[in-house]
Amino acid sequence: MTKASRRDDSRSGRFRALLMLGFSLTVFVVAQAQQPSTKENPLQATAETPAQLAQQNAGLRRIQAFRLTETIKIDGLLNEPAWSHAQPATDFLQERPIEGALASERTEVRVLFDDKNVYFGVRAFDSDTSQINARDLVRDSDFPNDDKIEILLDTYHDRRNAFRFAVNPLGTQQDALITDEGRDINASWDGSWLSQGHIDATGYVVEIAIPLTTLRFTEGIESWGLNISRIIRRKDEKDLWTSWQRSFGLERVSQAGVLSGVEEIRRRRLREIKPYASTPSLTAEFTVNPDFGQAEVDDQIVNLSRFSVFFPEKRDFFLENSGIFLFGRQGENQAFFTRRIGLTDNGAPVPIDYGVKVTGKVGPYNIGYYLH
Repeated sequence: MTKASRRDDSRSGRFRALLMLGFSLTVFVVAQAQQPSTKENPLQATAETPAQLAQQNAGLRRIQAFRLTETIKIDGLLNEPAWSHAQPATDFLQERPIEGALASERTEVRVLFDDKNVYFGVRAFDSDTSQINARDLVRDSDFPNDDKIEILLDTYHDRRNAFRFAVNPLGTQQDALITDEGRDINASWDGSWLSQGHIDATGYVVEIAIPLTTLRFTEGIESWGLNISRIIRRKDEKDLWTSWQRSFGLERVSQAGVLSGVEEIRRRRLREIKPYASTPSLTAEFTVNPDFGQAEVDDQIVNLSRFSVFFPEKRDFFLENSGIFLFGRQGENQAFFTRRIGLTDNGAPVPIDYGVKVTGKVGPYNIGYYLH
């Protein structure tokens, strides 16, 4: 072998050695990068599930309902001593106009209960009481020009369904049933409850009594879901106790706070002439020889399209827990629509001898059953 060839072999050997060394270092660095760190990084963001976010949100917002030992008069004054002892829900945040900012006016909401009712006392402070908007006296109005307080109650604490009760500063009522976090909002439902409002020198007060027979709930559970919103109309401001993000809102039941101390609440058995029977979590309604044509008058609509007009359900028998039977998008591709019961495809009436409906909740499941 010549000297030149030996030099070439020596250079090739050194090149291969350097190449192997570089490859080994690369593998070592990659392996170190892939190895999980044993040190916690306080700046590293971790993805959280909606349930975890809901739990954190609810954990930050919690008040307790207190049992009454005295009589409450619904007069819009909150002058009974029990109100001063109850823990208030405060520190509302803006949904609009400045998302997440502190509310411009202070709001306090307290909750009491006895063997017959759940009571809400709302103190809405206002720096300029002459500008409080309160004109509407029509029940079930949307209060488009009035200040408004809305209370959401998730009485099964399933983070999906809830009752919504709304009042303006005069105590005028509006209520609805919320299904699947607002997928269906049944504003035609009319519950039985009392409210009274009063405007004074510091703002306005609203006092509410909701009979336990109006609510459906599971007896013995430790807490209900609770959220409250306030609209200050002249400022175009909407404040919420929790779920104040614009992507959530009041109807996002999973983001509601917690109302504790409700494990002692027991629901008396409801008896009405409908006839009507119930347990704390199931409701049964019966009707014989019904006149399903007897309903509130629908709005007059001129239909120039080739599609049928969608009229909302307004008959009492079908309104209770109607969201359980909602499949598809309401008014568009709704698979089951109760306004068609008792009619042929051509709109001719079909005699119905009787009707039975059972709705409610069994464990984690919503139950709905119709027979006619």
